[in-house]
Amino acid sequence: MRKRFIAFGGVALAALAAVPAAAAPLPRPPLVSLNVSGSHYGLTEKTDPYQTPPAADYTSVGINGALSGDDRTPMVGQKDPKCADWIDALPQPTMPTSEAYCWDTEMQGKQGKENAHLMPWVPQGIATSGEAQLSGIPIGGNNRTAVVSWTWQNTKQDPVTDPNNPPPVKKDYRHNSVKLAFVNLDDMKYRFVLPVWIDEAGVQRRIYGHGGGLAWYGPYLFMASTANWEGKPGPDAGKAGVRVFDTRKIYKKKDGSGGDYQYVLPEVRHYVSGGTSFDYVSLDRNSAGGASLVGGNYKNSGDLNTYAGTEVYRYRFGDDYRLNPTPVQGWKSTVPQDAADAISDVQGVQANGDTLYFNMSKGKLANRRFATAGVGGAASDWTIKSRKDSSYRPQDLSLWYATNELWSLTEGEEDRVLYSVKLDALK
Repeated sequence: MRKRFIAFGGVALAALAAVPAAAAPLPRPPLVSLNVSGSHYGLTEKTDPYQTPPAADYTSVGINGALSGDDRTPMVGQKDPKCADWIDALPQPTMPTSEAYCWDTEMQGKQGKENAHLMPWVPQGIATSGEAQLSGIPIGGNNRTAVVSWTWQNTKQDPVTDPNNPPPVKKDYRHNSVKLAFVNLDDMKYRFVLPVWIDEAGVQRRIYGHGGGLAWYGPYLFMASTANWEGKPGPDAGKAGVRVFDTRKIYKKKDGSGGDYQYVLPEVRHYVSGGTSFDYVSLDRNSAGGASLVGGNYKNSGDLNTYAGTEVYRYRFGDDYRLNPTPVQGWKSTVPQDAADAISDVQGVQANGDTLYFNMSKGKLANRRFATAGVGGAASDWTIKSRKDSSYRPQDLSLWYATNELWSLTEGEEDRVLYSVKLDALK
């Protein structure tokens, strides 16, 4: 049975418990400092030499071209009953949201694994023009913007005619590929743009991986890159790291054809990890020493039977929005004194100076978890504020700096929402 959501001070997403007491220093904090001096945490910068699609077939339209046009798809506003019906909520006080929008019917997906092939695209990462530029207007653009990564998770299989002798799994060619929804937040319409790499013959090819996190700094979009290319060719395919795209360089197929390749965003450089995973990334404009990129790994507490092991690492930016290869800071989760304060099953981290915001999924604990960690000064002064009124199946985070709003999204079928929360509501 579908449940209706209740709004308290704004649009509300699902919750399991009331907001806990204010944060206080902990005798055993769930985070400790991480030694990031080893090569395991280093990055190697590499540049993609072919960054422009064939001029005979494509024309440059820039970010404005992606954010305009009558062929874009509208999102469903928070006051629409259809959006309310899509949010699977519990009738308890919830984290107040300042804005919330649902994806359209097609992209909501279908309930049940037996229907997974009907809508295998799943939303994962988010970046906003409010992090890219303090004005909130992207370089080369005219509209407030959110970019959301979607990953293809369908595994295509032949029909089973003999249960005792099933056919081998045949994966769809798009399995683990990524596409990007460019959302115009001024008219709440979006279109998909395909991130690509271009080989020496000028052939455009898909970017594979999970696309679990996005960050946007100046004109450049940074995407967390996992290693699941599954034998597909590509620049350093199969290696974890960060892939970089110039949002000013979006191209459109001249004749309007091309399917997923109608709008493309070529990769301009990438960073290969020395051994760490990159399952999410965020931009911190307020870190000591200048802006930085914060990334980390995903550890499933249910599979590992522990709350410990999540690692988060910080890399400063140098000239021309390039990442310095050696991280300057890191944190690692431990087994906490109170399981409710566990930092595990992390789907997204937003850093804001000495404050870390964590979006976490179920694992061994209840769903809808969120935590604010203060990691400034001595470890004995660190704080944690945990809550269970976050969204259902939460994902990545992005801070809109001028308005002090955290933007996030959910991935569950028929519960796919894009929303923002004021930082004041998290105190």
